[in-house]
Amino acid sequence: MSLLQIEGLTKSFGTDLLFAPFNAQVARGDRVALIGDNGVGKSTLLHMLAGLEAPSDGSVRAVGEAQLACLPQVARLEEEGTLWEAMEKPFERLRTMERELRAAENAMAAGTIDDEALHTYDELLHQFEHRGGYQIEAQIRGALRGVGFCESEFTKPVRVLSGGEEARAALARTLLKGAEILLLDEPTNHLDFAALDWLEEQLLSFTGAIVLVSHDRHLLDSVTNRTWDIALGRVGIYRVGYTHSRELRETERAQALAAYEKQEETIERYKDFVRRNKAGQKVKQAKDRERKLERIEAERIERPRDAKRISLVIRTGEPSGKRVLGLRDLAVGFDQPLFEIPDTDLYRGEKVAIIGPNGCGKTTLLKTIAGEKAPLHGQVQRGHKVRSAVYSQTQEGLHGRGTVLDAILTRASLTISEGRGLLGRFLFSDDDVLKKMGSLSGGERSRVALALLSLIEGNLLLFDEPTNHLDLASQEILEQALDAYDGTILLVSHDRALLEAITTQVWYVSDGRMSVHGHGYAEFRRRASEAAPAPNASVPASKAPKSPATSLRTQPETRNRHLIEKQAAARAEAERAVEALEAQIDQLEISLSEASAEGDAARIASLGAEHKNLRTQLAGALKTWETLTEEAPDA
Repeated sequence: MSLLQIEGLTKSFGTDLLFAPFNAQVARGDRVALIGDNGVGKSTLLHMLAGLEAPSDGSVRAVGEAQLACLPQVARLEEEGTLWEAMEKPFERLRTMERELRAAENAMAAGTIDDEALHTYDELLHQFEHRGGYQIEAQIRGALRGVGFCESEFTKPVRVLSGGEEARAALARTLLKGAEILLLDEPTNHLDFAALDWLEEQLLSFTGAIVLVSHDRHLLDSVTNRTWDIALGRVGIYRVGYTHSRELRETERAQALAAYEKQEETIERYKDFVRRNKAGQKVKQAKDRERKLERIEAERIERPRDAKRISLVIRTGEPSGKRVLGLRDLAVGFDQPLFEIPDTDLYRGEKVAIIGPNGCGKTTLLKTIAGEKAPLHGQVQRGHKVRSAVYSQTQEGLHGRGTVLDAILTRASLTISEGRGLLGRFLFSDDDVLKKMGSLSGGERSRVALALLSLIEGNLLLFDEPTNHLDLASQEILEQALDAYDGTILLVSHDRALLEAITTQVWYVSDGRMSVHGHGYAEFRRRASEAAPAPNASVPASKAPKSPATSLRTQPETRNRHLIEKQAAARAEAERAVEALEAQIDQLEISLSEASAEGDAARIASLGAEHKNLRTQLAGALKTWETLTEEAPDA
């Protein structure tokens, strides 16, 4: 079933065309990756879908009563009150219904309610329950925890939230709105790994439609099943997820190039025939070839254009000795150590992911190893011939008043011509090199930093969020460069795709300690997943009970261990039943959408009856789960 219909949509700014008119529809269950280079119009298109910006031509229409919720790239709560109160805003109608119910209940208790009012109460109560009125607190708590807030921060005033905290809160509130269509522009900004995993689960379980702009390749690959690719002034539409869409696009380009080359070969052959036979016995055939040439020219295929890409090679120069770093009795931080660091040796060729919660001190560790910050105590021992190159998430030194060309020439012994040539490899051409550094976008500033990095011959790279602001294709170019790099890398990044592709070790910061793992990030995630205990509340936040699930903390001296274990097993079984029914319903809703699109009335009726039956079973399973959870013994 289509939730959003797009007809002839296009956008221009003056004579600059962002993308040609295109048609599309977004159906229930569609999760669209909206991709393209920085500046091609992804956010603009998302704003047009949300009705926040007018198209140059064409239309966007939400079907029926489908509600949209849009998370802009720079999201603000823009209100007073606490964080929790800001999360209450999507539930204003439900809170009004709740007050009406309480008033009616008071009237019933006083014996002042008539039959008509009682009937109205029953209907209102049904709507309140159906819309999740009894789960508001659980939904808010689950969403805030999901994006990384702890309970003590729930009463924090909105006005004191940092930019990153406000962005996370805005994401939580967008997901709480209960819309059928989610339009999300870079929702992973400011999320740590736990929050990224939580968001991924939420989007995968969402039964509406999603249009997602993101530079997180891992998220796109995991979540999306459709792709809109803005490139070279058009929107390419693919009925597959992100990675598969790139494969299809390359296939399309290869086919278009083959058709173009065949056309050019045919044109050249016909022209040669006409030149040789304008006069003579084959003049009739020559005239026929001329007519064919005219038809070909009228429908001539243009040579496929390639989007420009960054060209990047990072040089190591003279290799380091075998041992690159030795960390001995090291403590990093400010007045107090941020975390304990075990004595560690790092050897040539290792590529280390430094991961942990936001704010735990990963950047401080990099700065200490780089020599930019003194350790609180202990030593960073550098090996023989180690030369480091640093790339910072804040791109320090790139905010001057000079031009892009100045930034290159002041940091390298190059001529103006050589500087222009270098910047051309990083997509700065002609007058682009004369742009002021202070006016650059984040993506442009990152490309300048990468250009500078390509000048450095370092055998130890210290990277702090190197893919921030890079578009998807540029991220892949950087990934290839780092994979080919034969030096040593210490990498702080939230780019899970990059970490999985290149790392050979993980340094994990948690609970005031750093642990060293002798395998890459993909294996680290696999082992962490296997070791993680089963969650005690797998029901989605939108269907959670009034009270949050209480973890089971046994006290053998006062409780019957066997009874506790039996209750836990019953709850686990109830959770599995809920999950199984939800999975069946999700699959059934996909089948219903297909039957609706095909106009198969008999199948729709059959599937509708089955859907109603499964919904009844799910309500019973949820009730069982709630009862078992509420009966769990207190700690």
